[in-house]
Amino acid sequence: MFRATNCLLNMQRSAPMGRTRRGQRYSPYNGRTRQGRRYSPHNHGGKRGDQMKPSLDMIISDLHPHTIVEEPGFLRFFKSISQCPPTSHAVLSELQDLVVKATQIVQGSLERVDNVALSSEVWNTTTNKTYMTTTCHLIDNTWTRQSYVLETKPLPEDYKPSHVFGQLLKIADTWRLGSKIKVVVTNVDGMKRDVKKAGWDLIPCFANTLDVVFKKTLEASSDWKELVQKCCEISEYFSHVEAQGQLKKAQIKMRLPQHNLVESKGDKWLSTLNMLERISEQYRAVREVLLEFNWDLLLSEHELKNIIKTTSCLQAFKYVISPVERYLSLSNIIPQVEDIRKKLLELQRGGNEFAKELAQQFNHHFSKAKENDWLTLSTTLDLRYRDMALSEEGASAHIKKTIIGEMKYLAEESQGGSVRQADNLNKVLRRYLEKEMLQIDWDPLAFWKFPKDEDWYLSEVARKYLAVVSTVVPADIAFDTEKARLVASRRSNLDPEHLNMMLFLNGNRSLLTI
Repeated sequence: MFRATNCLLNMQRSAPMGRTRRGQRYSPYNGRTRQGRRYSPHNHGGKRGDQMKPSLDMIISDLHPHTIVEEPGFLRFFKSISQCPPTSHAVLSELQDLVVKATQIVQGSLERVDNVALSSEVWNTTTNKTYMTTTCHLIDNTWTRQSYVLETKPLPEDYKPSHVFGQLLKIADTWRLGSKIKVVVTNVDGMKRDVKKAGWDLIPCFANTLDVVFKKTLEASSDWKELVQKCCEISEYFSHVEAQGQLKKAQIKMRLPQHNLVESKGDKWLSTLNMLERISEQYRAVREVLLEFNWDLLLSEHELKNIIKTTSCLQAFKYVISPVERYLSLSNIIPQVEDIRKKLLELQRGGNEFAKELAQQFNHHFSKAKENDWLTLSTTLDLRYRDMALSEEGASAHIKKTIIGEMKYLAEESQGGSVRQADNLNKVLRRYLEKEMLQIDWDPLAFWKFPKDEDWYLSEVARKYLAVVSTVVPADIAFDTEKARLVASRRSNLDPEHLNMMLFLNGNRSLLTI
């Protein structure tokens, strides 16, 4: 099976004005502007109090199969509240009605915008079946970020990047997205050429790229790889009931927290960090059990010190990218990359050998981050981080030229021909670049919500670039192993026949509660 990996190393400078297969310029704004109706909020059409039934809400939010209503526990629950339980057929019918309602709402939202970004996540069930879930991201006319799950489709066991791209083309056609799609964020490698042919740009998933960096670091050093593998074996040993009982006795004796060890395959940085932190916390109890029952897995003092060094490096990742929003804007990547570089450099100066190995791979994979227009322009138009993207003189000139070019294109398009207001556009951009930076915890979208008329073109450019997200799954799941494990388990338990329907409703659940 093709392995879903990616990195930022091969990201090249894109041409924001776009191109067709014949090299002709196409409109990045789909031939429409909405200067006169840009702030009309969308009413989903529901009435006050028009809410889902609690049972449907539970089934959708927790990703239960619709047949749960006929299981003994569910029947007893309904009996306890003196209600007649619905049949699975009735529940399925109601779920299908909700799909129709949500589809209409999503289609209405998509019709009112000119630019969208897609994220495509390829994932496996516990039975090794492969699926692809595609989500659409946009900033609506009230300057609110919206993310809509569109479709979940099965992929062949030996799928290739072309299969993923083919599904994206079908989704674009089904949802009538056309030239509205500007960029695709994915955790699949090898799609760049096909995506370019479609007139889109490709951005690797940030979370997935960090996993690639960690994996490559281990592959480059047998000592660190063997240490992580040994820790995986220790965690697996203590997953058995008998070993857990022995560990608990040692924990009580030593007055340690009665926590089980955390299992990991050692291929993802966050799950590995959680595993190493727990082993460090329970080191004395683990050692006492292994001394008596499994000498082969005993950790030496040197290995413990290396576990602490590895943990310190991965904690730098976690500290920098701890999500505060469900989806993080692409504008966060350059600031996060710079912060991680600084923290790894500090650890290297303190004698941390793993930090040196990790930094080499990290710098290699993110070496061209500041050469990618989607990253630099989104960062520039995020007033929390603007100056970070403009810190290099050569890059600054290119960024300003690109933004002016997009503003000019919008102006020409709006006025139906050439426009002679280059000086005015330069003044608008200069005025923005002179504004005081926002605090880190402020909402960058709020700044653009009520632009003056002369700032409208710049605000539309900002809408385009700030709509792109940095990960293929919500950040609160991508950077939380427990949530990720729970979601993976629930998705795997769904009936394949109704998986697309349930993930669509789950991802768009907020639209169904008025």
